[in-house]
Amino acid sequence: MEYVELITHAANRSTPEDVEKLRVAGWKEEQISEAVYITALFAFFNRVADAFGVPSQDYLASGRLTR
Repeated sequence: MEYVELITHAANRSTPEDVEKLRVAGWKEEQISEAVYITALFAFFNRVADAFGVPSQDYLASGRLTR
């Protein structure tokens, strides 16, 4: 999760050493790629929603994670 947080807040500061830590922990290249893609997609979706003024659904606070 530390790597995902890094990608979320400062992707440009990610280093080969950061990725190597994931490999040493047993992550495969496909898993590392998926973590980056999913993190980037969520950032994209949130920015688009914010730009268009889509109101928060606040699912966590309401306890409605599914419908």
